[in-house]
Amino acid sequence: MIYRTLGNRRSVSALCLGAMNFGSSTDPDTAIAILDRFVEAGGTFIDTSNNYNQWTGHGGESEELLGRWMHSRGNRDQLVIATKCGARTTVPGDPDDKHWEGLSASVIDSAIKGSLERLGTDRIDLYYAHIDNRSTPLEDTVGAFGRLAADGVVDLVGCSNTTSWRLDRARQLAAGQGVEPYSVIQQHYTYLWPSPLAQTGVERLGTPHFPHAGVEHFDYLAEHPDVTLVAYASLLAGSYAHLDRPFPAQRGYAHPTAYARFEVLRQVANELGATPNQVVLAWMLHHNSPVIPLFGASSLTQLDEALDAVNLNLDADVMDRLNNA
Repeated sequence: MIYRTLGNRRSVSALCLGAMNFGSSTDPDTAIAILDRFVEAGGTFIDTSNNYNQWTGHGGESEELLGRWMHSRGNRDQLVIATKCGARTTVPGDPDDKHWEGLSASVIDSAIKGSLERLGTDRIDLYYAHIDNRSTPLEDTVGAFGRLAADGVVDLVGCSNTTSWRLDRARQLAAGQGVEPYSVIQQHYTYLWPSPLAQTGVERLGTPHFPHAGVEHFDYLAEHPDVTLVAYASLLAGSYAHLDRPFPAQRGYAHPTAYARFEVLRQVANELGATPNQVVLAWMLHHNSPVIPLFGASSLTQLDEALDAVNLNLDADVMDRLNNA
């Protein structure tokens, strides 16, 4: 394993394991085997949320499983655990976005208590605003996260699914309030670029939903090296590995340029004796700006494939081919 600096101070494994489906579609025994193998390989960074997996269960199953696992292994202090609030449903059994909890100060204070209980811990290493809830004043959200950091309940704070200007505005508000600023942004990002028409996303809670990390995000990161991008959906739900599985049209990837870029990715993978998934992860790890790929695994085979990406060296010529495809 190799390691990166998260935000402005935490050392973490360069790959982040996503636990969204753990305890639900990924059964507990398999999830625990994946977690054990990840840690054995030097993995330290694990991502979850208070609303996983409310689409098929009650929400919180992932946090609950992680809590039981950490208790049984006694390894809490060796891990960096990230969780989120804002997109948990307020109507059990109905995860529609119109029921999401939002990011008011009272919701954040309540949500952190639920996550701490489910995780069986007294602190969160990285706490995200899962969405950009524009119906709540941003200064209220920033202040609530800042108070949690000041109280030692959370260490780093971050945001997800957020435009670069809103990230900058939040950090300015934090500076003005004298509280912990967002130093991590978790954004949808992968090797392929979506169609520009898909970049604006869908309006939910008054904000574009699932915006892809774009040129403006990376321009911001270049000017603010204390901010780290964590890239979720980095492997496009298995689309790179399955030629019979089309790229997600709803995310804007089903367009000719994406398939042309994918062909170069496949060529590079064949030349290096690697898989397309491994090249995608390695490409992110070779990125000029700080990027930590977040990936999911539903089997040990998938996990081992991802872990091997840290050993894949992409020289300048290969990076040039991939970047300019």
